[in-house]
Amino acid sequence: MRGLSRRRLLLLVFLFSAAGYVAVGYWLQVRHGFIYGDTLARVTAAQSVLFSRDPHLAAIGFIFTPLTALAQLPMQALSPLWPVIGERAFSGTLMSSVFMAGAVVQILGIGLDRGLPRGYALAITAIFALNPMIVLYGANGMSEAPFIFFMTWAVRRLIRWMVDDDVHHLIVAGGIAMGLAYLTRYDAVACIAAAGLLVGVATYRRARTPPRLRRALLDVVMASGPGTVAFVGWVGVSWLITGEGFAQFTSQYGNTAILAQSGQESTTFGAGLAFAVVCISLLAPTLVPIAGWAVVRRWGRPNWQVLLVPLAIYGAALAFQTLSYAAGSTFPFLRFYVIAVPLAACLAMLAVPDGVLVAAKRPGRHAPPPAPVEPVPRTRAPYVGVALLLAIGVPTTAWGMTLPDYAPQEYGLAAVVARDATDVTPRGAIERRIAASFSTERRIAEHLERLDLPDSSVITDTVFGFAVLAASKKPKMFVIPSDPDFTALLNDPSLGGIKYLLAVPPEGRGVSDALNLRYPTLYETGAEIATLELEIPNDGDSLPDWRLYRVLEPPPS
Repeated sequence: MRGLSRRRLLLLVFLFSAAGYVAVGYWLQVRHGFIYGDTLARVTAAQSVLFSRDPHLAAIGFIFTPLTALAQLPMQALSPLWPVIGERAFSGTLMSSVFMAGAVVQILGIGLDRGLPRGYALAITAIFALNPMIVLYGANGMSEAPFIFFMTWAVRRLIRWMVDDDVHHLIVAGGIAMGLAYLTRYDAVACIAAAGLLVGVATYRRARTPPRLRRALLDVVMASGPGTVAFVGWVGVSWLITGEGFAQFTSQYGNTAILAQSGQESTTFGAGLAFAVVCISLLAPTLVPIAGWAVVRRWGRPNWQVLLVPLAIYGAALAFQTLSYAAGSTFPFLRFYVIAVPLAACLAMLAVPDGVLVAAKRPGRHAPPPAPVEPVPRTRAPYVGVALLLAIGVPTTAWGMTLPDYAPQEYGLAAVVARDATDVTPRGAIERRIAASFSTERRIAEHLERLDLPDSSVITDTVFGFAVLAASKKPKMFVIPSDPDFTALLNDPSLGGIKYLLAVPPEGRGVSDALNLRYPTLYETGAEIATLELEIPNDGDSLPDWRLYRVLEPPPS
């Protein structure tokens, strides 16, 4: 490794990481069918943009932010040649693998920028890359991977800006990374605000001559302006197309509606905070001692301000999720706190003596004078101690992922990793149902394809129907809510040429299904517009039993 140039080392780390995450994703999703619903939903959104009855960009939807689905479009375009890309959500795996490998490179880059020994920088990077949550979400096609990448990219560039005042770092961090982060996850709005505050205060304090306030405001605009534009732009486009600026909170498909439909019990503010503390402790149990040691190492020394960057940016994301759950507006999911893992890794890079910092290409006028190189410790104890502290997070995270109260979306992984067909306990049965998720929807898609139906023959909502669409090789067969004639065909399916209605029970999330809203008795009786042809019990966990209704022929004119 010592003989490799910096660029080649980063490239090798990226390639090895991406290949590893792709392999895990293939093993989980293609070989074992362990697929997350949000992953399939994004795959379906990308598929609808390209292959629906009315292909158009707005079919990507406005509940999720768009970047994760947009990034899958080139890969989803190949799904007719290799159906696994859509059916098993492998395009999601390819997307998240690239982004998480990029995050691994950014963590390593923070260490190399500080001139740390390569062995130590690689050790911290490996501990981060092999954390079980990082591996899982680097492989499963969810939004965590791109969010972690953009946040870590922004943190790395802001750390360098703190040292050399190079405006180009500020442009990359605020103008690119933060803006794209918001188009990945709503959490980024807190990080954008934190970055603006941090940069504004830092510029104002180190500007030696007037007008200090104007310079601070200009830097705030560069740090937070593009993210703000992304926020306003996405709200505006959503409002123009759907009539809802904040569909995540006002739509029948958004988080607020899902919380109400799922019957989730409200939590007290204190219990919400306690839940967040436990989740962060499971993911990064030594975060506080590493942060404390980093403060002791740097307080009062040159460039001590670099510590504020990860604490402010990553901390804003953690605070946003903590307060959101404590206020009862989001779900009790361990994955929402996964940003604690790169926070701990970044602090581990800052908790040891710096070497020779990477040279600034264009230092700004307010760059502090170069800091003297710290003497190299006579022993490796500081490096080994911090690395061991960070490594404790790997087994604790693995253990935390087995706790259904904190990791309801991860604990079923045990049914794949350590399959035990003899486990007859209720937990074993639930784990097997989680592992079998969406197998029923794939069978439904295969059955409809065997009927050799023409286009526009089956109408379904995507509340649950997204999994059927993702598995189908004939997506034009389905009429879905993003089609402009969806409402007209739903109101009069027989005259519109609809042959089948794909229905779910009007309970839980099914109450928001457009077919149930239009025909409240459809699932039970056919609502006098259709006859029951097939009932399909679901093998998956927390997924509905389906009923396929044949539409009655219209009376002769």
